[in-house]
Amino acid sequence: MEVRLRLDSISAGLADSFRKADDEQRRHAVLASCLFAVARSGLQGNEIDAAVYLLRHGGGDQLAVRRTLDLLIEQLDAQYFELSKDADRTTSRALLVFRKARAAAALAFALSPDPGQLHEAIYEAIVASDDQAEAVRAADAALRSRRH
Repeated sequence: MEVRLRLDSISAGLADSFRKADDEQRRHAVLASCLFAVARSGLQGNEIDAAVYLLRHGGGDQLAVRRTLDLLIEQLDAQYFELSKDADRTTSRALLVFRKARAAAALAFALSPDPGQLHEAIYEAIVASDDQAEAVRAADAALRSRRH
C-alpha cells in the first residue's frame, strides 16, 4: 500500500512525481520550491540566507539554522494568529505573514536530517506561494528533471 503524502492533497500528479523521483531529484525540487517560496513571500533575513546557502552547498551547522528557523516560524505563526483574531476578516497582511511562516517551515523541513521530510518541505513551499498552481508546476518540473 502506498503511503499518502500531504502533497496528495495538493496534486496527485506531483505526489506521484515525488514518489518516482530519486533522492537527487527530490533535493533539487526542494531547493527550487524553497527558493520560489522565499522569493514569492518576501521572506528575508540572515537565517534565511544561511538556510539557502546550506541547501545549495551542504555542510555547516544545519541543526543550529533549523533551531533559528523554528523560532522564526513560532514568531510568524503567533503574529499571524494575532492579525487574524477577527474571524470575519483576514487581512492581506495576515496572509502575507502566514505565507512567510510557511516558507520558513519549508526551509526547516528541507534542512531535516530525515530525507522522509523532503515532501513536507515541498508541501509547505507550495502553501507559501501566492500562485500555488505555478509552485506545483515548478516543483513537478524539478522532480522530473534528470540532472545526472
